[in-house]
Amino acid sequence: MSEGTTRISGNAGPMIDLAMFLATDLSELKGPLKIAAPKWTYGTGAGAVNVIYADTITLAAAGNDTLDLYAGSLLDIFKQELTMTAIKFLYIKNNSADATLLVGGGVSNDLDIFSDTSDQEIIKPGGWKCWGDPSAAGVVITTNKNLYIEHNGTGSSSMNVDVIAMGLD
Repeated sequence: MSEGTTRISGNAGPMIDLAMFLATDLSELKGPLKIAAPKWTYGTGAGAVNVIYADTITLAAAGNDTLDLYAGSLLDIFKQELTMTAIKFLYIKNNSADATLLVGGGVSNDLDIFSDTSDQEIIKPGGWKCWGDPSAAGVVITTNKNLYIEHNGTGSSSMNVDVIAMGLD
């Protein structure tokens, strides 16, 4: 007999909560800016996912890795084989202090989130990229299933890259 309910609770995506202050002659002015992160639920409809992958990948200097999000060679957050059929959310963070990360451009079977499979996203040291498609279908990745990441060869000898992908199984 199972215990509990299968569910997802929380938000993922860009969240902005800033306040800018401007000194004036008589008082201080405040300019707030708030944008809530998108809420995700468990399931297969719009704004819903049913599988999450999260890992930190280490790349050697000038090294690369291809993460196959569909074939079952990776594990989801419950340590089960990952066979994501559609991607809806992708977060990538370059944890290096001095090396640039290149994302995409592996050409063969790369995710269809770029205009062309040879395109590369450049993520500077400490930078991150967040992409989302909250539609019911997401982006089908049964063929174009690879996330290619590459250390550009500058800076430190290795880099750690955080990758979080959410989608449908």
